[in-house]
Amino acid sequence: AASDVYKRQRMTSLIGRFMRDLPFLREGMIPQEESGAEVTMLDYTGEEHEKLTDDDINELSQALCCNNKFQGELKLNSNDLSDLAALHLSKVFEKQDGNNVTKLKLDGNCFTSRAGEYLGHAIGNNASYPIVSITFTGICLEDIGLTRMIEAVNCNTNIKRLDIGILTDAGLKAVSQLLACNTTLESITIQETKDHQKLWTAEGREAFSNLLCNGTKIKRVSLHFTRENEDADN
Repeated sequence: AASDVYKRQRMTSLIGRFMRDLPFLREGMIPQEESGAEVTMLDYTGEEHEKLTDDDINELSQALCCNNKFQGELKLNSNDLSDLAALHLSKVFEKQDGNNVTKLKLDGNCFTSRAGEYLGHAIGNNASYPIVSITFTGICLEDIGLTRMIEAVNCNTNIKRLDIGILTDAGLKAVSQLLACNTTLESITIQETKDHQKLWTAEGREAFSNLLCNGTKIKRVSLHFTRENEDADN
């Protein structure tokens, strides 16, 4: 009985779930819980003392690249992953006729512009990939990475919800310009930088306001300002 309790605890941990799912994925199957129920979401949210590594993401990506059965959300938030993990993950979205990941949650990892470049390039070049939601909460994709991700959202019209992470004033202006031609994105979340040299200016806010007023299909906007008491959720 004690060993059964230990096994259940191990399987509910991050590494336990990951090691349970990986053999199924490698064999082209949908992972199963101990009860036999199919796993509908790959939840690998990092924990304080337990996180996935870039190498783990490489293993996962290789498994998904040869799997045509699993389809669902992939949560990789809070794992302190580097841009190398994003490079590995991009292979999943390059797969022609691929459909594994419908929602991608990458919040709180150690990504830079390169992560946006890798993932944006892959998703943008495979415009039929059926991903509907991507989140980069707490991440600044800088200039090129930000541009590549917005270009990907413009190319892949399946994407309806985007949390593009932390933006400087220049980033806010860039998003306002790049999304001007988008007619499919429905929800966007943006966080203002904490760099007081790059806070959003009146000009940047006006550019974003103009975007929302000029034909965009965006129905929901969540803005998180660095200045106190200014968060907006419309």
